[in-house]
Amino acid sequence: MNMNPKHIRERRIFMRRPIKTKVVFEDEFGDGLFFVYSKDISMGGIYLASSIPMRVGTMLFLSFALPSYKRPIKITGEVVRIMEDADKKTKGMGIRFLGLSETAQKRLSKFLSS
Repeated sequence: MNMNPKHIRERRIFMRRPIKTKVVFEDEFGDGLFFVYSKDISMGGIYLASSIPMRVGTMLFLSFALPSYKRPIKITGEVVRIMEDADKKTKGMGIRFLGLSETAQKRLSKFLSS
C-alpha cells in the first residue's frame, strides 16, 4: 500500500463551493474587530484565506454575507485546521460551524445548491 501523501485522498463530508466574501471577526457584543476573506464554504464550515495566526481549537464569533442576502449570517465557529506554507507562515484556516441557526442553514443550503 502506497502511503505517499500525494495518494491520500481528502474525505469531505459536505460539498464545498468557492466564495470570496468578507468575514468579520466579532467580539461577544457583536462589534466587528477585523475582517478577512473566505475562499470556500460548505454546510460544515468555511475556509479563510488569512495570515492571522490562530490555534486549532480557538472559538470565534464570525459574520459574513451570502449573495442575494442583505443581512449577514452570524455564527460561532471553531478553528479546526491551519494551512501553512514551507516557511511556516499561515496562509489559511478551516473553521467548523457550531450551532447554525435554522435561517442560516436554509440560506447556506440555497447558496450551495444554486
